[in-house]
Amino acid sequence: MTAPETAPAANPRLGLCADCRHARLIESSKGSQFLLCQLSQSDPSFPKYPRLPILACAGYSQKPAA
Repeated sequence: MTAPETAPAANPRLGLCADCRHARLIESSKGSQFLLCQLSQSDPSFPKYPRLPILACAGYSQKPAA
């Protein structure tokens, strides 16, 4: 994976996933939380549940401003 184009993450524990448009928060029935990389559905080179923090990612795309 290569370095992102922009923006450090808002939450350092999550790295780039904290503000990536491809990351989705999943909560288990027991209350555990995981970040799902939605790029993994179309590209097997992206892990489904990446080890955090992610500091560099070729698929990183910052969420649009609210």
